[in-house]
Amino acid sequence: MSTYDVLVVLPPVPPAQYREAAVAALRPYFSESEVPEYRDYQPEDPNSEYWVRANRERGVIPDRDDVSWAEVAHAMNTWTGNAPGHSSHLYVDEAGRGYFLATYNPRGKWDGLGLRLGGPRLLHRPDAAGNPLLARYEDYGDVPEDRDPLLGLPDRCDGGPRGLLDFEALRATHERLAAEHHDAWTAGGPHPSHWPFRFTDDRAGNIALARANAVPGYALLRLDGSWTDKHDDPDYLADANAYLDALDPDTVVLDVSCHC
Repeated sequence: MSTYDVLVVLPPVPPAQYREAAVAALRPYFSESEVPEYRDYQPEDPNSEYWVRANRERGVIPDRDDVSWAEVAHAMNTWTGNAPGHSSHLYVDEAGRGYFLATYNPRGKWDGLGLRLGGPRLLHRPDAAGNPLLARYEDYGDVPEDRDPLLGLPDRCDGGPRGLLDFEALRATHERLAAEHHDAWTAGGPHPSHWPFRFTDDRAGNIALARANAVPGYALLRLDGSWTDKHDDPDYLADANAYLDALDPDTVVLDVSCHC
């Protein structure tokens, strides 16, 4: 299980509706939602699945590299005694592909919201201080200093209209902090921790990664309801930054902490 930040992009809505609108936009990705039964297909090659390889080694499944899904299904269903209709019964379709019948949400990304590991992650423009359109959550819990890179900085917020947010200042801040952490580390200090990437000896590379990671966080929920994240999209950071920079100034961007 883990906690991560997702930026939720919304059409212009009143601040009193920010939280409700964000939850509604995220609802299709709630992992605990049940959906109508569907075929949850397994990879074409049975041996690409860890549990198949593990049961080959245990002698449950024929220990051959060319083992078929039909053989896997027969062996596993016989061994477990799971009859058709059981949630773990393995089926094989007409083309020889293995699948389970499932009702869990295949788009599931989160099972809890608002579990924060740091204070406000975004920055607003200095001239927007006190603007009622800005979002700032009330309770962040006990935040360890090393989990809050913006600790002590002014102009922090959890979101608001894009035109009030200062993405460039946030990127510059992360560049500066990354340089400071890198220099302290190479001078004999501890390896920088709790960054969304692993620091290397490449100072310029660390600073560039810090800049790229500063705004998007782990995941982005776009205005059209589509979800992208670091795990699924190798170009996530570049794509997300370009998308966020091009948003209309009235579009609302909220940082939400998710648990999965």
